[in-house]
Amino acid sequence: MAAIAAVGERNRIEPDELAALADCLGHARKAVQRPAAEAFAALAARGVPVDAALDRALASPEPRQRWGAAFALSLVGDPPPRTLPVILETLGAHDGDIRWAAAAILLRVKDRAALVPGLRDLVAGGNAAQRKMALYSLRDLDAHAPDVEEAVLRALGDEEWDVRLAAITTLARLSIDRATAAERLIGVLEGDDERERRVAAAALGVLGERSTRVFAALRSAASGPDPSLRRAAEKALRQLEPGGRPGI
Repeated sequence: MAAIAAVGERNRIEPDELAALADCLGHARKAVQRPAAEAFAALAARGVPVDAALDRALASPEPRQRWGAAFALSLVGDPPPRTLPVILETLGAHDGDIRWAAAAILLRVKDRAALVPGLRDLVAGGNAAQRKMALYSLRDLDAHAPDVEEAVLRALGDEEWDVRLAAITTLARLSIDRATAAERLIGVLEGDDERERRVAAAALGVLGERSTRVFAALRSAASGPDPSLRRAAEKALRQLEPGGRPGI
């Protein structure tokens, strides 16, 4: 770590030192990996040519080094398009901190035309972590599109519980056909899983569909024995009543 700090302060760097710094991008400890990425960004800011070394790391057979290179490039400036496959891949990493760091970088990607289809495809075919994180990323990107809504609706039936929860919250934000979305969320609210029911109640408040069916389902939930579900349903009802603010 001391060597990384020293290298990051230079105005020039030898090729073998640059290669060693690139190796640190794949280090097992984030306490080494992150400073290495920051050192690359510092060098780039002073005009030191680092792109070739980062591109080699970006093509590494080691996923952790590929991520380290993509992260470093995101510190240099706007995430370049060549990092997108690695960032999408990293949404499926075992480390939750890394997954959310990748999701944060996605919000800065300028090419939404390439980004949104990639996330939609992950919802359908990624590993469980990728499916969940792709849903949250689409939500945070405010990606309203019929094909995105279709993918989110399908994810309501995912085999993984946390993916289903992500789909519930995302549907409330991205729905185009709010009446259909409301019916699907009511179906979850009237289901057997208490955790999903609570999230569905909250989602109906965000969705903002003020139909008789929605009010009836929420009032029923608000009178049930689960205190957490009651609170979620009562809050949703306040949001939907005249003067309420859906989405808050």
